[in-house]
Amino acid sequence: MFSNLHLYRITEPWTLSPTELAKKLEKKLFKPYTDKMINSSGWVEPRPGAGLVYSNQRQLLLNVCFEERKVPEPVLQRLTISKAAKVERDKGYKPSRAQLKELKMEALLELLPRAFEHQVTIPVWLNTAAGLIGIDTGTPAKADDVMTILQEAINTPASLIRTSMDPGSAMASWLMNNEAPDEFTVDREVYLQGLDIEKSKVHYAQLSLERDEVRQHIIEGRRPTKLAMTWDERIAFFLTDKFQVKKISFLDSVKAEIPDEEDDEAAYAAMFQVYTEQLTKLVPSLLEALGGEESGEG
Repeated sequence: MFSNLHLYRITEPWTLSPTELAKKLEKKLFKPYTDKMINSSGWVEPRPGAGLVYSNQRQLLLNVCFEERKVPEPVLQRLTISKAAKVERDKGYKPSRAQLKELKMEALLELLPRAFEHQVTIPVWLNTAAGLIGIDTGTPAKADDVMTILQEAINTPASLIRTSMDPGSAMASWLMNNEAPDEFTVDREVYLQGLDIEKSKVHYAQLSLERDEVRQHIIEGRRPTKLAMTWDERIAFFLTDKFQVKKISFLDSVKAEIPDEEDDEAAYAAMFQVYTEQLTKLVPSLLEALGGEESGEG
């Protein structure tokens, strides 16, 4: 549950009940694509039989499903070129750029029945009391797609959370000074990337980062793009230079707080409650470590 989080701030007071939210989501239920569709997206149940909104003490869970058919680009190009050659033979002239575009779409439609099918379901966590949205994907573009679908459904303003301090610069400072912010530890893995044209990359894993060579890389202009950290000995994760929280792992101290339940639904509810409570505490601690949340004004 919750591997990666792109974090957004709900910028107006939340007024929708879970039932009202579910009714809004019903307007864009997921439907498998038809023969002439390349992709499809929509809302699905986060838990079987639980409806479109799973609710537990003002913590909500939603699921967006994306389905697409992928045609390998070389295959598409070959068929397009073949069609263009036929036009040239039949008409005596090369197709224009606009005609080539039409031929490519025609080729795509012909190839769709043989296309590779790919489906992914992305969880969306809403803490309506704290005004937080967390989208569980490692891909920024997909997080944007989810937010577009969500805002079309609920028409509630929300924006990507930005911090006063640049995360990359903050992580570089922690490594240079061998000092993590309060409540956090810096763990044994980091990805560094140069700011120059070459964008040289260095990766340290399973090594102490309190090393002169790590600091030397930073002095030479490389910045952390991803740093392994632990919060309060409770959650291990990677922080990225784009303020994404990746590879989230709840540690034994958290798992020990989950009550033992024999019933599957009760067990899931207990886990969901404990994990979301911990994430709700992690986010403000992380924001504080990065100088607070950027106001967004101006």
